Amino acid sequence: MEIQFASLILSLNLSTNKNLIITILAIVEICMSLLTAILYKRDKVRAKKGLWRTKESILLLLPWLMGGLGGFLGIYSIRHKTRHWYFPLNNMLALIAQASLFISLAILL
Repeated sequence: MEIQFASLILSLNLSTNKNLIITILAIVEICMSLLTAILYKRDKVRAKKGLWRTKESILLLLPWLMGGLGGFLGIYSIRHKTRHWYFPLNNMLALIAQASLFISLAILL
């Protein structure tokens, strides 16, 4: 009786942890994507006004810090940095890596 009860508690705890991890990662993805899109927009506005701009290295790094979706949408909806071939490629690779992470966690956990 005690062993069955313990295995039931462990199985409930595992599914709760899985959902919690995926939820936390989804929230981080949404927040970082918003930040990335906002910085892309801000950089474009500043470029039009001739003001100080965000470093390209920052704009290239943000998609890899869970902001891939925001970077991808920022490039194509705001139409910022589309002339540089490495920006769309960077954002696409980051987005693929993050989707792979979510799929892997959903399968493995």
